Amino acid sequence: MDHQNLEKTSSTYPMLPKDKDNTIILTQQNGPKILIREDTILANLQGCAGCGRTQFACSGMKKKWSALCWGKQSDKKYYCSIILLSTTFALSLLGTIFFCFTDVINNAILSNMVLQNESLAFKMWRRPTVHPLMKVHLFNYTNWQRVRDGLDTKFHVQDVGPYVYQQHLERVKVKFDGDKLTFQEHNNFKFLPEASKGAHFDQVFVPNLPLLGATARAANLDFIARYGILTALNALGNHKEAFLKLPVQRFLWGYEDRIISIIKPYLSLQGQLNFDNFGLLVTKNGTSSDIFTINTGERDINRMNIIEGFNGQKALSYWGSPECNSIEASDGSIFPPSFLDRNQTLEVFFPNLCRRIPFIYVKDVETDDGVNLFRYAMPKNVFDDRKNNPANQCYCQVDTGACPPRGVIDVTQCAMGAPALASFPHFHQGDPSLREQFVGLDPNSETHQSYIDIHPTLGIALSGKSNLQVNIQVKKPESFGPVNYLPQDLILPIAWIEMSVEDLPESLKSLVYHGTFSTAAAKLGLSAFCITSLAVSSICLFVMMIRRRRKPCAIVKIISTDNEVKTQLG
Repeated sequence: MDHQNLEKTSSTYPMLPKDKDNTIILTQQNGPKILIREDTILANLQGCAGCGRTQFACSGMKKKWSALCWGKQSDKKYYCSIILLSTTFALSLLGTIFFCFTDVINNAILSNMVLQNESLAFKMWRRPTVHPLMKVHLFNYTNWQRVRDGLDTKFHVQDVGPYVYQQHLERVKVKFDGDKLTFQEHNNFKFLPEASKGAHFDQVFVPNLPLLGATARAANLDFIARYGILTALNALGNHKEAFLKLPVQRFLWGYEDRIISIIKPYLSLQGQLNFDNFGLLVTKNGTSSDIFTINTGERDINRMNIIEGFNGQKALSYWGSPECNSIEASDGSIFPPSFLDRNQTLEVFFPNLCRRIPFIYVKDVETDDGVNLFRYAMPKNVFDDRKNNPANQCYCQVDTGACPPRGVIDVTQCAMGAPALASFPHFHQGDPSLREQFVGLDPNSETHQSYIDIHPTLGIALSGKSNLQVNIQVKKPESFGPVNYLPQDLILPIAWIEMSVEDLPESLKSLVYHGTFSTAAAKLGLSAFCITSLAVSSICLFVMMIRRRRKPCAIVKIISTDNEVKTQLG
């Protein structure tokens, strides 16, 4: 019965006899019960509210207990439950936001990859346990004498190899400066005969690079200087033909050449000579002269491993625009997490190409362990001329504006002034004119593509392949016999080199696996727990609040006879 309506009612049933003291009779069965007369004044009952002089209609309530006077519920258990559920709700809400809508766990993992001195990440970076393979393919000019003698009009080139080497890298002369890290690279390439198709002592006919480089320099000098250089080449050179026969080992890693000896003082003064004997890859072995400065990511993780200095400079000075001279890029081993977007282009700096190279997203791939990776590849038009790729306009020669043919880029600035050019293997994606003077090139092979497979969360490059070809352009003065039969500006392919990561050490595989699946499982579990706690606490709070009733502080029973009263009190 609603107590708010009691004042409007009257009793038609017998009432308790009024005792001499006009007091309330109490019993203690199952809690406080109050036996009253209708005209009893219920005021100031301890713990109750809403009681007063009231007339009661008790029809239908005979021998039944009913709420008479109501008060505010004051159970400690109720309020403790409310506090506990509210706390659970708040914590679950925060947990749901953190684990479902932020990268808290990923950022915690990435923070351990910052290159801090003596950290685990730094130790792995300084001496990587991943050993890439370098596969060298040489072009063997089998009929160069016949071309020289006018018997053949085209060169027959034979792709020999690959000669496979395992790279062991160590970063040396490391110096920290705030969140900057300066270092040089020390490489040791180990020949793998069991993985190679050929031996170190294989004989090949290759372009005479020192001679072609010297003649190119002489072509740009005045008559007297040019005559002096050409005379010296004829008199002192021990390799006087445009092509020479050498063992693979010597051609790649160094052989004695008197032309180098002649120009060594000049190159040394310019700081370009850091070897004794000439070889195609001689500058790759040992400590590189290039000095890199990268960001450690300590202050801004989105700058991690971004190159900020090269040989003491913040930009290159080779090209015709700040964009092309920029070194704002990664070295290709680690990328900041914010860069890993399928719609964003990655930039990788290639010192041997005097520039950075863009990589665009191609597709998702999986490792053998089921780890998902993003594959980025070099665009097919990356070496195109300015007509087919306007962005390459600034890679043309600054002074003359001359641009190489489609499919090759000029890297003379990175080759001690020799007229060197880079391209895809076999002039893949290049202008057909590049292949007109050669027989034996296969430009359509899909193996010539270059790509990187990157972990989308950790930013680590776990596999990839880089295929680049080294070429030299004929720049000849007039009437120099050894190169007279070579067409002016002819681009001669020398070798193409594949750098690849084909296998990872177990320690890195385990790190990547747990960084992928264990992290995902932890994030999923915590997210599910927080969402469940949020839902349960919300429902419990809602139910407790809508079902809350004020607790009666007095209970009445209508008794019609004195005997019943005595029974109750007895």
